[in-house]
Amino acid sequence: MQRREGVRLAIIFVIALVTGWIVWPKNPGVHFSVGSQDVDLEFRAVEGLDLQGGLQVLLQANPPPGQPVDRESMEAARSIIELRVNEFGTTEPVIQLQGSDRIVVEIPGIRSPEDRARAIRLFGETGLLEFMDVGNTPLPPGTKVQEDQYPTILTGKHLSPRDIGVSFDQRNRPQINFGWDAEGARIFAEHTEKNVGKYLAIVLDKTVISAPQIQSRIDDRGVITGQFSLQEAKDMVTKLKYGALPVPMEVIQQREIGATLGQDSVRQSIMAGAVGLGIVMAFMLIYYRLPGLLADMALVVYALLTFAIFKNPWQPVTLTLAGIAGFILSIGMAVDANILIFERLKEELRAGRSLGSAIETGFSRAWSSIRDSNISTLITTAILFYFGTSMIRGFALTLSIGVLVSMFTAIFVTRTFLRALIRLDWARNPALYGASIEPKQPEVARPAAQPAGV
Repeated sequence: MQRREGVRLAIIFVIALVTGWIVWPKNPGVHFSVGSQDVDLEFRAVEGLDLQGGLQVLLQANPPPGQPVDRESMEAARSIIELRVNEFGTTEPVIQLQGSDRIVVEIPGIRSPEDRARAIRLFGETGLLEFMDVGNTPLPPGTKVQEDQYPTILTGKHLSPRDIGVSFDQRNRPQINFGWDAEGARIFAEHTEKNVGKYLAIVLDKTVISAPQIQSRIDDRGVITGQFSLQEAKDMVTKLKYGALPVPMEVIQQREIGATLGQDSVRQSIMAGAVGLGIVMAFMLIYYRLPGLLADMALVVYALLTFAIFKNPWQPVTLTLAGIAGFILSIGMAVDANILIFERLKEELRAGRSLGSAIETGFSRAWSSIRDSNISTLITTAILFYFGTSMIRGFALTLSIGVLVSMFTAIFVTRTFLRALIRLDWARNPALYGASIEPKQPEVARPAAQPAGV
């Protein structure tokens, strides 16, 4: 048992050490190589639009004459734009309909002119891929084609999304792999078989990407080559993977928006959170004494672990004002779990149990209440995340992460600290746990009752 507690304490120490390093503001990240691949892991806090500002773009539907714009097509366009923006690498964007024919896109952290131009190209263009029969006419890349200038053999609707990706040719130049569904493969194979020696133009949004000469029959897979960079190839893949917009959109307004809170407000929010955390820790220490001190230590581990999860290099959590509120609320729930445990502990001590037995029984009896309350909260956050807007999702995400971490620290960290502490002689005094035990008064022997009539 003693060895097991030692291992658990070592695990907690390592967790605190690693998460403290991750949370450190000047963290340099991790950089290493695996074979020929360089791996760079950066641990950084990602701020939302209200904390760091970003780009706001207003798109308006621009359909061809005679094509109506209905709610269904606009909602489909909004969904496709949201998927494209997510592939851009930003977190917690806001994409919503405005009126009957407009879409507002807000992306945090977009500041440089290059990033703004790339973002607008990515979600503002239609993304319509066409394979056109241009006969014996070799069209250079960048050529603009007019509507119905050449017959279209296939469009991007027949592409297989799982087969679209970026690869490299023998000269290490980026190229785009694609594959067809069953119908597209049949049409493409028949056309290439009948038109060997002629040119087939690959056109994206009426601009020629490449126009290769057909050398032989091509079945269900092919490659698009051209004079484009790796980033341009990735952006093309994003457009092709999620399909063309059902209605053409044009940018009618774009502007860079600043942080609504400002640096002073952010500092004030951090100061308020630190003061609140200090008051909570002081209350736990004064009211629960020695267990309160251990709960404060577990609370520090909780804060480090939660914020380290927020800064993970694979899918960092975007911190908005609503997300910070969810994190602060989860701190209160972490303290609440410790309060339930310590109150149970005091009850068991007053009932006459030994300290070790009281700790185990107190944790066991408090667990059902902690479990049920946290599961109820997680169900609520799941509903908010599924049905809420982007800002509400941020609140639900940070709150759910905090609740899960609080369950770990309350049951594993605090319990391990208590088990290790009671092995020390000076820590066995019940008064240190806020549960002074009154000595039992000896019972006074009463004389036996005399039988009646004697």
